Amino acid sequence: MPHWKQEKLQTLLGERHPERMFDQAILLAQEMGMMYLGLVLHLHIPARHPQTILYNNFPEAWNERFRADRDFILQDPAINRSRISAVPVLWEDALYEEVPDFREAACTHGLRHGWTQSLYDRYNHESQLSVARSQRRISAHELLSKSAQLLWLHNVLHELICEHHRRAESPSHELTERELEVTKWTADGKTASDIACILSLSPSTVNFHIRSVITKLGVTNKTAAVAVAAARGLIWK
Repeated sequence: MPHWKQEKLQTLLGERHPERMFDQAILLAQEMGMMYLGLVLHLHIPARHPQTILYNNFPEAWNERFRADRDFILQDPAINRSRISAVPVLWEDALYEEVPDFREAACTHGLRHGWTQSLYDRYNHESQLSVARSQRRISAHELLSKSAQLLWLHNVLHELICEHHRRAESPSHELTERELEVTKWTADGKTASDIACILSLSPSTVNFHIRSVITKLGVTNKTAAVAVAAARGLIWK
């Protein structure tokens, strides 16, 4: 099993632009004998609609099918099965018995031999990483010998790319130290008057900070603001 050179890993970890980061990951996957690498992100950001975002170097004609039909990916049993199990799912013919047309189309585009695995994080985001090639069946031994490296790669891509999109979707979520204090005490059930006494502020100043938090988090009231701040890990650090 090939081991990645330290300088290549440093190049990957040093990237901050997700497309360039993913390009580096493709090179690492190809060193392991894979032609294709795909990442499907399912982002669940509080007060936002769920999003599905794809990164891959799959053939353009295959990606065109997805762009033409956003439900196309839901037909993939490898994705669906991996979402309910942490075990990598091998792309074997038996897996596609109920959707043979999907399997035939994938093979036509060179996506014949591969596997898919899932990750979940503390923000309830999930992702599936897939590796594939057109030739040479993947044995159980190859899966076992390469899974640890690809799990590491999956964790890195998931953490860094999810964070990029999370920040892009919540560009104004950074709260000031005082706003965090007010939000934490609000989460603890304290009223504006209570918080004013605790922090030696006027009630009007506390209410000003509460309104600012509500605006920054894109919600309509302080209860929702507390829920969103908690979900984003802002007030329990």
